[in-house]
Amino acid sequence: MLRSRMLPDGFKLYFGIAVFALFCTFVLGVGSVLRTTDGSSVKDNVDQVGVISAVSGPLSVGWKGSVGNHVGYTIMFVTMVAAAFIAFLLVAFRDADPEAQEQYLGVDSVPLTKAPAGTNFAPVVGALSVAMMGIGWIVNTTVFYAGAVLLALTIGTWAIRAWAERATGDDEVNAQIYHRIIDPLRVPIVGAGLIAFVVFGISRVFNSAPSKDASTIIFLVAGAVIFGTFVAIALAPKVSRSLIIVLLVIGGVLVIAGGIYGIVKGDRPVEHHGETPAGSSGESHEGGLAPIVPISTGTPA
Repeated sequence: MLRSRMLPDGFKLYFGIAVFALFCTFVLGVGSVLRTTDGSSVKDNVDQVGVISAVSGPLSVGWKGSVGNHVGYTIMFVTMVAAAFIAFLLVAFRDADPEAQEQYLGVDSVPLTKAPAGTNFAPVVGALSVAMMGIGWIVNTTVFYAGAVLLALTIGTWAIRAWAERATGDDEVNAQIYHRIIDPLRVPIVGAGLIAFVVFGISRVFNSAPSKDASTIIFLVAGAVIFGTFVAIALAPKVSRSLIIVLLVIGGVLVIAGGIYGIVKGDRPVEHHGETPAGSSGESHEGGLAPIVPISTGTPA
C-alpha cells in the first residue's frame, strides 16, 4: 500500500522532473556561456573560458559568474523549483491515502498497481545519446548538442512511460494512457529528428568523397541498400520486432560512423562555375550563355 512506501510514486515522478530540470538548467547555463566564444569545438570553448568560470555561474545561480541565457536559465530554474515543491508536497500527503480513495469510490479496496512489463529501449537510446555527446565533445559542437537534445527527449519519454505503466492496475488502460500522451509528441519530433540525423550523417559522407562521381556512386549504393532492406521487410511474411530493432541500430551506427568520418576528413574543395582558376589570367566565360567571340568596339565601316 502507499502508506507503507517511504517515497510514493507521485514524489518519484515530480522529483525526477525536478532533477531533470536542474540538469537542463546547468547544461543551458554552461552551454550558453561557452557559446559566447569562437572555438570550433566544446573543448576549445572550455579552454578559452575556463572550467571554473563556465561552471561557477550556473551552479551559484549567477552569484559567482554569468549564467549565459537569462531567459532560458530562469524558466528551467523555476520549473525545477515548482516540481520539487510538488514532489515534497506529495510526500507530505502520501499521494492520497488509499482509505480516502476507497471511501470516494465506494469499494472495499482499490486495486494495486502492477509492476511494468515489456521491452523498454529507452536505456539503449540514452546510452547512444551519451556516446554522441562524448564524440561531439571532441569532434564538433553540433554532434554534442544533438546528443544532449536526444538525451533530454529520452529521459522525458522514459519518465512518462514509467508513470503511465503505474497509472492503474490494468495494463491495457495504462498502454492507452501512454500512447494518448506520447504519440502526438513522439511521431513528429522523432520523425523530424531521424530525418535530420540521416540527412546530416549521409551529407557529411557525400561532401568528404574524393570526387563528384564518388559521391554519386555512394548515393546510389546507399539508396539501393536502404530501399531494398525496407522492401524485403515489407514483403516478408513475418519479421520479428527484434530483427527490425537490430537493423535500425546497425543503420544508426553506420550513419554515425559515416558522419564522424566526414567531419574528421572535411569537405572536398568545390570549384564554383564562373571563377578564374588560380594562376590563370583573363576573364572566364564558364557558366555564361553568350558565345565566346571577340567583341568589336570600333565603328563599323
